[in-house]
Amino acid sequence: MWWNVSVGLATGVIAVAAAVEWQYQRHWKCISATGNPAEVTVTRLLSLLCFFFERERMAATASLCDTQIPVFLRRPLLRVVSRILGADTSEVKDPLEAYASVSDFFSRELREGARPVLSDDPCAVVSPVDATVLATGSVQVSGSRAAQVEVKGTTYSLAGLLGVDPSKSLDGDKVLLYAAFHLGLGDYHRFHSPAGFLVQEGRRFAGEGLPVMPLVTGSVSDVFTMNERLVLSGEWRGGKLHMAAVGAAHVCGIFLDFDKQLNKDLAATPGRYYLDGQCTTSSLPKASDWVPAGEMLGGFRLGSAVVLACEAPHGSEWSIQAGDRVRVGQEILSSAPASGKKQ
Repeated sequence: MWWNVSVGLATGVIAVAAAVEWQYQRHWKCISATGNPAEVTVTRLLSLLCFFFERERMAATASLCDTQIPVFLRRPLLRVVSRILGADTSEVKDPLEAYASVSDFFSRELREGARPVLSDDPCAVVSPVDATVLATGSVQVSGSRAAQVEVKGTTYSLAGLLGVDPSKSLDGDKVLLYAAFHLGLGDYHRFHSPAGFLVQEGRRFAGEGLPVMPLVTGSVSDVFTMNERLVLSGEWRGGKLHMAAVGAAHVCGIFLDFDKQLNKDLAATPGRYYLDGQCTTSSLPKASDWVPAGEMLGGFRLGSAVVLACEAPHGSEWSIQAGDRVRVGQEILSSAPASGKKQ
């Protein structure tokens, strides 16, 4: 009996190892053929993550979370879910019976006034999410890879994440700052405008559903640039601003609600950007209005992260650091307005 179990376990390990090696070689072949648009450094550990959390496998998780809950079960079931995850149901906008699925509950709205903007500085950046800070820092213009030094040196390409290299248009009197946030399972899963934000373009990058919790992003490079994500690009008072909403388990679960047409234009697509270099892009009219700081932009239907990259005058620094807890509307960066920019 024990011999049979040992043989079975050994066979399973060999099968997984062979599958990972096959995926590793496949990734290298595809990425080399397309010029590596996401600037990914493929490793076997990254391929192992892809083996377990690739887009197709995560579809089963998404389907389970999207399953309709009978009305009479919604309140007791979601109370149990919220207790397990540590979600605060006292802040929700609607009664628990209104959420038809677990995914609906994840993407819940809060009651009006629950997340006020806590800064009266019109030149400040506020937290776009309720989350744990993964990393903050400034990008060295000499290279396109931004190191997450606060999570033990793992890296990702900012240009690969955003689809554009923000360092190429950086003025000499500015710095390029970035911050990454992880939304825990119990957190409020909407994201808001981090400043007065003139959204000019949106991009959707098809990808995987790799976990984005600190344990993973602190151990494996390029998770963000492999995953499904939606990027909003434009301007704030300090210069250019990019905001990337990075999906995880629910690959197709990122949505926008500040612009219905943009949400429709940037619907989830097949393929994988890091393999094929294809993304969906939509430009907003030049006359689009500024989105005020703290206004809701969109949300996630399951696990997620957000990355901000913004220009700011020299001397600007984040008032947060890796490991901090932040809430929507909390001031995280104060900056003097750049000349010629008006809200």
